[in-house]
Amino acid sequence: MTGPLTSAIKASKRSKLFFLKQYLRNPFGTGGVAPSGRQLAKLMVAKLAPQPPEIIVELGPGTGSFTRELLAQGVEPANLILVEFNKAFVKFLKKEFPNLRIVEGAAQDLPQLLPGLGQFSVNKIISGIPLRSMKPAECRQIARAVAAVLEPGGLFVQFSYFKASPVPKAVAAEVGLVGQCVGGVLNNVPPAFVWQYVKSA
Repeated sequence: MTGPLTSAIKASKRSKLFFLKQYLRNPFGTGGVAPSGRQLAKLMVAKLAPQPPEIIVELGPGTGSFTRELLAQGVEPANLILVEFNKAFVKFLKKEFPNLRIVEGAAQDLPQLLPGLGQFSVNKIISGIPLRSMKPAECRQIARAVAAVLEPGGLFVQFSYFKASPVPKAVAAEVGLVGQCVGGVLNNVPPAFVWQYVKSA
């Protein structure tokens, strides 16, 4: 006998196993040994506060931990755009979420990717990219790309395994992002913190 709970458990197992395989292949690119837990996903989405019919961009969805929570909180599939660089994750996501718009590309190229989808700016961006594991130049490029497409007053929600800002303060100030730590999930594996950035006018 199957139902929503059974399906969710199976999806979680598939996600964890696939994520671990990708981590073993590319530890720094994946950023963690397991996908983000449900509590972290719920906190991330709560701080993003999606309001239909807003278009939401998710950067680095991996195996879809935040994606599932966004959908569970009522975000319409047509209003969600996933941007993933890892080809294996893209393939996995397309099987798990056949009704979503999934773009294979780098977060740094967001200003070039969105117009092809009919979007030039958005009000909400959520990110599972391990910024603190990246080179400073890459982190700066991603912050610039996010700020370039985020509308004034728009929100950028990013997790980190460190309590310090995942976007360096100098970089955030340079691109017009004002951030604060808005919570943490200590029983996540590993423990994680959530940062919320607002695009200045």
